Amino acid sequence: MKFTFLGTAASEQYPAVFCRCENCERARAAGGRNARVCSSAHLAPDCMIDFNHGSVFRAQEFGVPLAETRHALITHSHGDHFVPGLIRCRRMNPAVSLPVGLEARKSPECVGVRFWDAPMLHVYGSAQVCEALRSEGQDPDVQVLKLKLRRVEPFEAFEAGDMRCVALRANHMTSKDEPALNYIIQRGGRTILYALDTGWFLDETWQRISAFQYDLVVVDGTFGLGREAPKEHMNLSLAERALSLFQKQGLLKPGAPFCVSHLCPHWTPPHDEIAPAMAQKGITVAYDGLSLEL
Repeated sequence: MKFTFLGTAASEQYPAVFCRCENCERARAAGGRNARVCSSAHLAPDCMIDFNHGSVFRAQEFGVPLAETRHALITHSHGDHFVPGLIRCRRMNPAVSLPVGLEARKSPECVGVRFWDAPMLHVYGSAQVCEALRSEGQDPDVQVLKLKLRRVEPFEAFEAGDMRCVALRANHMTSKDEPALNYIIQRGGRTILYALDTGWFLDETWQRISAFQYDLVVVDGTFGLGREAPKEHMNLSLAERALSLFQKQGLLKPGAPFCVSHLCPHWTPPHDEIAPAMAQKGITVAYDGLSLEL
């Protein structure tokens, strides 16, 4: 089973759009793994974790077939993680035949995108995520969007196709009292923890996490070498503390990668500089396009 990081930056992206700080300038010059888009990931063959503009471009670059997506686990409605308009682009008019030939493509009635052969897309997330996908206050029409919404509450266990998932409450501030979610995902005999946009684990969240052993752990590293903000995001120091806790409690299977993602350039040196030092501590600094065979 393949897990691919499509994006590994925080909301500013990396380099940040308007920033000329030393880290951003070095990343611009170096490119490659040092350049990041906002965080999202793909679990083969058909599951996205978050969905943003960067997902589309990176999926094309790394050969990830987004058109085959059947499940989308959304952590929360912040714009760097979830862009509902991308999913609403699935809208089609079932009364119009698929255009054939140049003249048909020019016809006004054929304006828009058709996904006639797309699979049903199941979206899992908070009430705010579901509401963002509703059209004029109504649930999306299956015939129009081929979309199913599944509201998920913190600490709820649910099935997503052949996956068994547990939604966890992230320690992260959101607007409108929306719970940010992390996910435990079990598929094909493998168990994954995806825990971005969270500060230090809440007690109840840790109780749920510690009930499993993991083939892959992905934690937040937003603030890099900078400050600790336990109720917003982690930094690399907290990530090291988390790794130690996982090791002491025997929660990592032999050889399981422990990764940090969601990195902000203002506190985190470019990948080529920080990754070797973190690797010596047992932590993999994820980068856009990193694919792990689990």
